[in-house]
Amino acid sequence: MRLKLTVGLLCLATFGYAQRNGVDKFQQYRPIWEKGTLAQKDSLAAVLMSEAKTYQTEPEYRTTINLMYALGHEDKKAVLETIAKKKFPKGSLTRDAFITEVYYKAETAADKEKSYKELVKRWPVEKFKGEELTYDYALGTLAQSFAKAGDAKKATDYLGQMQERFWRGNGYLPTAQALLAAGDTTAAAPLLKTAMDDAYYYISLPEEQKDNKARFAAMGYASSMSSYVGILVNRGKYTEALDYIEKALAVAPEQADALSSVYYKSLMGTGRKLEAYNILTKLYAKGQFNVEGDLKKLYQDLNGTMAGYERFNAGLKEELVKTVRDHIKEMETYKAAPAFELLNLKGEKVSLASLKGKVVVLDFWATWCQPCVRSFPGMQAAQTLYENDDDVQFLFINTWERDKDYKNNVTAFIAKNNYPFEVLYDDQKDAVTGEVLAAKFGVKGIPAKFIIDKDGQIRYALTGSSSNVDYIKLEMKELIEAAKKPHKG
Repeated sequence: MRLKLTVGLLCLATFGYAQRNGVDKFQQYRPIWEKGTLAQKDSLAAVLMSEAKTYQTEPEYRTTINLMYALGHEDKKAVLETIAKKKFPKGSLTRDAFITEVYYKAETAADKEKSYKELVKRWPVEKFKGEELTYDYALGTLAQSFAKAGDAKKATDYLGQMQERFWRGNGYLPTAQALLAAGDTTAAAPLLKTAMDDAYYYISLPEEQKDNKARFAAMGYASSMSSYVGILVNRGKYTEALDYIEKALAVAPEQADALSSVYYKSLMGTGRKLEAYNILTKLYAKGQFNVEGDLKKLYQDLNGTMAGYERFNAGLKEELVKTVRDHIKEMETYKAAPAFELLNLKGEKVSLASLKGKVVVLDFWATWCQPCVRSFPGMQAAQTLYENDDDVQFLFINTWERDKDYKNNVTAFIAKNNYPFEVLYDDQKDAVTGEVLAAKFGVKGIPAKFIIDKDGQIRYALTGSSSNVDYIKLEMKELIEAAKKPHKG
């Protein structure tokens, strides 16, 4: 099909982006949806809309729908979704829409169960080979709902219907943690052990057999192991707990930090006090100040006195500060921050220009981003530290939201958690590039934080975050105080 292309899109052929057999279309057009101008994106969207008239299969529609999302053409994405769902009423697009718009929005466990039964009746899992994980996700949230409702039996029964073994290392965990939160260790323990054992299976595979599924399964290992071993520790089964931990560290030494808390408690319980003390000092020196009670106890036991403890403690804190300062050097940069003017929760305009003369902390986040959410108590502590400093401003930039009703969701989230944050919506697209602010800052993953100095220069940029409140508070203090000082260019 011959289509008339605008000048902006003609460069596709020049740079070798023209469609080729065997090349994934989404990746083929990456240079345009990632770095193209608004004119190029609009031209490509127009071409794809015309091309869509020839589509015969649902996968063709799905790829182009994803492309429209990447190009920022939500209107055309919606049009194609409507056409595809009408054309394939029993296809995966209508199924996914049902899951998003009906199933996941069901509030009670009973309503969610009713929706799940409708889901598998209208779109039986056996008709979607290779997409079992979609149903496993749904089963995981259904089981978690029943766990929170106090129905451990139904929670366990639904988890048992999961088909993807690699997913169980992560999929079982939220339900087990919900049961633990309710004090039901009897029901939680076997779920955690299953998750732990499945993850261990993938971790211990020969390196040449480890694919993406195996690597993903391994991600849940430390959490399920810590929770399960935590149960053993609370039951006084220290020797059994140690066996599991040391077995884990033998095949996955990189999990040492994540297992430190249960490891030192197990060592204490079996009388291996010096080893426990060594782990505790490292934890404390990394900002885990909540372990100080046990640290003091072991210091007393090993030294026979508390003499010298305060000097020892101060030394650990100095070590932590040095570690943080060395770490933030890796985040150093010096470039002008992109200008912006965004709306806050009240509908008021907030611009970077209006904050000149202040150190500005930007935190890009989304309601669905768990690492973002886990870092918020620490960010709140950091903001509180500077609440009387008129030269520092924290801005929480809400970006990449997936729900059409994102503004209400964001407002509800902030209100529910009583966060005193200045939240801005990152939904203003650049007139030339079509990019939102996150793209202008080069954000590839969230949470992403930027520390901007009083002259509007980005001094530090970091991606990811700890959930350790004390560490975040200290890290942000070091970043902010460094940004207050003149740049040594």
